[in-house]
Amino acid sequence: MEGQLHSLLKRTVFKELEKEGYALFIEPIESPLERLWWNSYKPDLLGIMSHDNCFKIALVECETNPRKRRVIEKISKIRASLMLQTKLNEKQVIRPILTIPTVSFCRINYPEIREFWEIWIITNSGEILHKIDKKR
Repeated sequence: MEGQLHSLLKRTVFKELEKEGYALFIEPIESPLERLWWNSYKPDLLGIMSHDNCFKIALVECETNPRKRRVIEKISKIRASLMLQTKLNEKQVIRPILTIPTVSFCRINYPEIREFWEIWIITNSGEILHKIDKKR
């Protein structure tokens, strides 16, 4: 059974990405698109948006108790198993989003994590406290 905090994180990011115009899929076992696939990875939430020769994918992971090792393992799993068939003259954007509860950022504030994930910190009331861009 899914924990309340995990559900809260997922609902909050779902609402926000829906506002941004993403088509959303909760814990898809298989990709809803033929041109996107994975084999050993399943996102908590998958967002897809396509317009004006731009194809965007949001991969959301909700971590209620984030730990460096676990988050880095997810990075490796995504890099090893996620494949996207590209199209000519189309810009592809893959947007990995890690959602965490408040007071957890210090546990994952490492370069290898910050360079991969956009991090959203969400309060216990379901509000987005901070959106921290990937470190470039």
